[in-house]
Amino acid sequence: MSSFLRAGTPPRSPHVELPSASFTFPPSLPVPSQPQQDRRQSTSTSPYSPALRRAMMQNMLRPGKRDVIVCLVTLLFAWLTLGAKRDDHDDAIYGESYNLPSAVVDSGKASWYGSHYIAKVSNKFSNFKGLWPGTAKELEQLEDVLCPTLPDGRHGSSNHKGYSDAVRRLSITADNDEEEDDDEGASGGASRLLGHQAGWTIFENLYLYNGTLYIVTNEPAQYPELRLMTSTGLPANGDPGNEQAREPTGDELKFISVRDAKDLWGDRIWAMEGMTWLFNDGQFIDHYYHFAAELLLGVWRAYTSLGKSFTSRGETTLPAPARAWFIRMSELSWRDKPRFNTAILWSAFPSLAVLYKDDWNDIARATASGKPKAYYFPKAILADRSAAFRGPHCSSTSRTVAEAMMLGQTNQWWWEPVRRQVLRFAGTPEDIINRNLWGYGAVNPATYDHDAELRLRLGKVEAAPPTDFKPLVTYISRQSSRRRLTPESHADLVQALEKHSKAKGWELKIVEAEKMSKEEQVDLAARTTIMLGVHGNGLTHLLWMPPTPRSAVIEMFFVGGFARDYQWTAQNLGIRHFAVRHNEYATAPHEPKVDYPEGFQGTSITVVGEVVAQLIDDRLDGKV
Repeated sequence: MSSFLRAGTPPRSPHVELPSASFTFPPSLPVPSQPQQDRRQSTSTSPYSPALRRAMMQNMLRPGKRDVIVCLVTLLFAWLTLGAKRDDHDDAIYGESYNLPSAVVDSGKASWYGSHYIAKVSNKFSNFKGLWPGTAKELEQLEDVLCPTLPDGRHGSSNHKGYSDAVRRLSITADNDEEEDDDEGASGGASRLLGHQAGWTIFENLYLYNGTLYIVTNEPAQYPELRLMTSTGLPANGDPGNEQAREPTGDELKFISVRDAKDLWGDRIWAMEGMTWLFNDGQFIDHYYHFAAELLLGVWRAYTSLGKSFTSRGETTLPAPARAWFIRMSELSWRDKPRFNTAILWSAFPSLAVLYKDDWNDIARATASGKPKAYYFPKAILADRSAAFRGPHCSSTSRTVAEAMMLGQTNQWWWEPVRRQVLRFAGTPEDIINRNLWGYGAVNPATYDHDAELRLRLGKVEAAPPTDFKPLVTYISRQSSRRRLTPESHADLVQALEKHSKAKGWELKIVEAEKMSKEEQVDLAARTTIMLGVHGNGLTHLLWMPPTPRSAVIEMFFVGGFARDYQWTAQNLGIRHFAVRHNEYATAPHEPKVDYPEGFQGTSITVVGEVVAQLIDDRLDGKV
């Protein structure tokens, strides 16, 4: 027996080929010593000589580990099929524990997959493993296949939720607004206001029926005015009557009492799980800046107010949103020409589902057909551009995201999860991404400079640049676009930048963004210390820069002109902004007055190169 199972036996096939007439005697085959007369017979070429048969049998009866495993598996399956007994108790436990239909339990099939029964089978494996330790690993692998481990540690069939479990059908169950809620919202309960600033409203338990959003509440007075939450979604164009045309009509968002909602929908309410972003904007979304630096930045900032923490490395427990819904946009109308909108959205949120106005209309028809039905959002953020402009913070800055910045509480690292994910998708190395650790996050530099208590609270930065770090200044040239420097100013600027770069030891890159891939543009922004350019869309890449005490955006304007687009965005992400107009510059809190003089969008913008180059030196030296 010991030789039968001895270690080191080479694996052999259980299928041994029968000898044939052409069989030749192997020279290594051992032949037992015999008398001379028998030896002559044993050396016969006949394949059926007694000596040859004895030698063959001796070799054939030396199985390897594989032979043993095959035999054991065969015996095991025979035992499972014929020898294992089942009883009604096994079926009862399976049906009770895993909620199988009674027909399945009664059929007798349940016992073969029930956790209780398979746990009994699993116990038998230990007996096999105890007999032959050398086969324990192989038997454990077989056990994992036949008897998978359940989440509770038992062996048996996994209790994974399937499609039928994932689709939640709800009904209004509360007669008041006091129903307890869980992390996903109070199932089928009254709506709740989680946060609000003009144009940015966070709901728990929001309902959609016949193309209208419904707030289920017995106390509508507890909510903001409708005009501060929504609008008709029409574009703002300054035409007579346009402002009034954008006021909500009452069909966009309605209040309904708990009792009326229960009477209207009954139990015909279907959940759209997760967080839903509802975008009611009717214009400007097909522009990289307005989409990324207003809508996306704003909705993410609103979302972060739900109280989840953020670390300097972008770690958070805040779940990714489930869907974004462009209520007023078609599949193509929200896409910008370079397709940065789509690239950024899906690099930041790979699992995000995106829906459009056609889907909105389809669901309106579906919910109104037959008996009234509704869809239900456990959590939702409603973003509305026109409503945001009715708020005090947007009206003073012309930035819709300014309202979202005032919504609830968060910390200075709130933008890091998105910034880091976009950079990782672009292939930026982690050591470059981590340059944000050299700074304080999204802290307005003007506020930091004048708030001693804030500086004390923030303390020291988490990390410092390496001693051999070389700052990078990126000049985004717009000389091929409609808004650009004069050729003379461009040449003067390049000459001054090159001279100061060599003298002060900082790196200079002069690029035309339209000639680079999206990944190259985003990666370059992550490496940039100071970004320089004429007012324009390319400066939107400041979103991916690391905010540090030396970071800056230098924006060149036509003389007398100024816009707050990139100034407001940079400052609120922790990056100092400088507005340069020919031979002068300004920064917060002393930024210029917003103005768009004739020539603002043209090709006659001028600048003194030496002024810009010296400003860069001073910023890198910490003087400004």
